[in-house]
Amino acid sequence: MPKITRRSILGGVGATVVMGSADLRLAAAKPSTTTDLTADVCVVGAGFAGLTAAYRLQQAGASVIVLEARNRIGGRSWTGKAPDGSWVDWGGQWVGKTQDRFYALIEEMGAKWYRSQGEGLKYVRRTLTPDRKLQQIGDNADDPKPISAIYRQIDRLARTIDPKAPWAHKDALRLDGVTFSQWLRQASDNEEVRRWAGVEIGSVPCASPQEISILHLAWLIRSCNYINMLFSFSGGAQQDRVIGGTQPVAQRVAAKLGDAVKLGEPVRRIEWRPRGAVVQSDQISVAARHVIIAVPPHLAGAIEFEPTLPTHRVQVTQRWAQGLVIKVSMVYSEPFWREAGLSGKSFDYTALMSETADSSAPPEHSRLGVLTGFVYADSARKVSLLGAGERKKTLLGEAAQRFGQKALEPMEYHESNWTMLQWTRGCFTGFLTPGATALFGSAVRDPVGPLHWAGTETATEWPSFIEGAIRSGERAAAEIRKA
Repeated sequence: MPKITRRSILGGVGATVVMGSADLRLAAAKPSTTTDLTADVCVVGAGFAGLTAAYRLQQAGASVIVLEARNRIGGRSWTGKAPDGSWVDWGGQWVGKTQDRFYALIEEMGAKWYRSQGEGLKYVRRTLTPDRKLQQIGDNADDPKPISAIYRQIDRLARTIDPKAPWAHKDALRLDGVTFSQWLRQASDNEEVRRWAGVEIGSVPCASPQEISILHLAWLIRSCNYINMLFSFSGGAQQDRVIGGTQPVAQRVAAKLGDAVKLGEPVRRIEWRPRGAVVQSDQISVAARHVIIAVPPHLAGAIEFEPTLPTHRVQVTQRWAQGLVIKVSMVYSEPFWREAGLSGKSFDYTALMSETADSSAPPEHSRLGVLTGFVYADSARKVSLLGAGERKKTLLGEAAQRFGQKALEPMEYHESNWTMLQWTRGCFTGFLTPGATALFGSAVRDPVGPLHWAGTETATEWPSFIEGAIRSGERAAAEIRKA
């Protein structure tokens, strides 16, 4: 890739921007205190997608600048410290079977992974019987037959969908007009079955069944290798974790990029023409031949573009909702649940905190016990209305119902409400409103002139996972290298 200079793009110092040798000009309105930088590629966002894209381009000989709105690296990967100095992942934390790009990056960055804790022990689940009791069930226990039947139906539909082009399905328009809630009513006349499936399957996009179409949901399931892979630990998406947490892997990538990464620089405006762009944050202006925008689509839609983007791309950002989840980290002096033969995994479709998992470090790294809980969609909306103290009491009470009274007294308690974080506004992923998948096709990832799109939301394999973010970054980097 040929190197470029600011003069070749800007045509000299001043407010007139010249894109390469073209004589298209536009006024670059920017603060007088802005620092002017030049690069082959400017990347917006220092999560796994943006960092991976920048690193692969740097390896290919391109100059890069990464602008990150937050004052930290990692995006939705965020690792905190436990009382003994070990780690707690407040954001993305798992890597599993077929997530080859994340495993490769972990190894490339000199990190290691380990098996998720609690394998072989029992988990706690609410039954579908009339009394709906909590019961301890073997780790390999099958779902109740009515639930398994629903999941087989969804998997069958997912197998008919092309993960790279769900809008090409022969029945796409109809399926995209049917919400998951409507589909469930057609699939089962049992309200409890519908509620169970709505909670568990709805956890994939962190959406209520009324919010997402069955086409978009089935595409997510297909792109993540179907339901069993999605929800399994051994042999599934939650099989392994990273020693030290996932954020340090992102930090090591950023370290290789050096001072090319600029923190605390939210991008406000991008002026673009077919042969280049000027990206402006509050303090920095970057002239580049290509731009990779590696933030969720709804956040990308808040950037001012001059000229405006094509209609389909604008419409995508207007119809892209982010998932709603609160991740609860409960740290104890020991993983006491194992004394009762429990793995720490649980599922209760009637509860606010529907799922838990053992997120403890290996014993050679820490003796603490860490339970992670997830509060999704409607439940997250409900608990958000509570005061912090009442919310904590309520969620710990639900943990105690499953694991005993010791769950009421953690050493540390932390809630990650990603919807409340300005530069995320939702997690794990996003989803198009019903009808939009069929209408707008591939606009969520199609390049627009020098602008390229990355982020786990744009992935066609493992969207909503760190794996999807990495794959999207590598795809965007490949687009630029080919250009």
